[in-house]
Amino acid sequence: MTTLVHVSDLHFGRPAVSEQLDSLLEAIVRLSPDAVAVSGDLTQRCSRSEFEKARAYLDNIGRTAPYIVVPGNHDIRWLGAVLRNLGIVGFIGQRAHEHKYSRYKRYISEDLSPSLTVPGVVIAGLNTAHGITRGSLTRRLRDLGVIGHVRGDDLAHVRNTFEKAPPEAARIVMIHHNLIRGQISGRHGLANTEEALRAFASMGAELVLCGHDHQEAVHSVEISETGLVISTAGTISSRRRSGHPSSFNLVRVEEDSLIITIYAWNTKAGDFVPAGEHRFPRRARKDR
Repeated sequence: MTTLVHVSDLHFGRPAVSEQLDSLLEAIVRLSPDAVAVSGDLTQRCSRSEFEKARAYLDNIGRTAPYIVVPGNHDIRWLGAVLRNLGIVGFIGQRAHEHKYSRYKRYISEDLSPSLTVPGVVIAGLNTAHGITRGSLTRRLRDLGVIGHVRGDDLAHVRNTFEKAPPEAARIVMIHHNLIRGQISGRHGLANTEEALRAFASMGAELVLCGHDHQEAVHSVEISETGLVISTAGTISSRRRSGHPSSFNLVRVEEDSLIITIYAWNTKAGDFVPAGEHRFPRRARKDR
């Protein structure tokens, strides 16, 4: 069995709750996972001080288990995205693009779409946070800069990662934006959700890890003849949805099953406690 702690939307800055962040570190030590997956929004306003705190927190996680992290929409600098989409090209355009991710790359990682392999599992991270770009535009003004999208070049990275993985390893994709419409928010996180789901399924993914919606959720969706399990982690911050506590997900990958347990913040206990379990049969992959 391989275990993963899946957390998202830490939002270092004003929304951060130190008691819950400390408790999460303690839970990670207690659960002793094979890896920790952090699906974006480490910061609230993409500031240097917030990234410094996020960097120190990831270092603490790394003392217990290897981790993988992708950026969220709050982790990029909007000015770079806006300048890029004004049609500015050449040297200035490239500098604008670099500006967009400069603080994330400086404090967190140069790799925006990393991968991680541990016994029994391979995780392909995929950056979906591109700011105000053509691919992320929708008909709703309130989606501007908030919605993400999956690009073809990044899908090639996922395919390459999966092709190099051991045949028996569970294939997992991690992105920031939620794939399933939020129960309270009423919206998808991606502009091209259906395209992304079909692509992930065609590459043999069994599980997708995401966040962004600030509400915990676990779903199973059928894509053609292939099923995908989607783990949406809640937030470890004060920006949670009404009636929903802060939370994270524990993923267990067994030979025949995927088991996802939601750990929710319990004020009386002052700790994260199990609050629901979802079990799914793993699909046989004839192409491996």
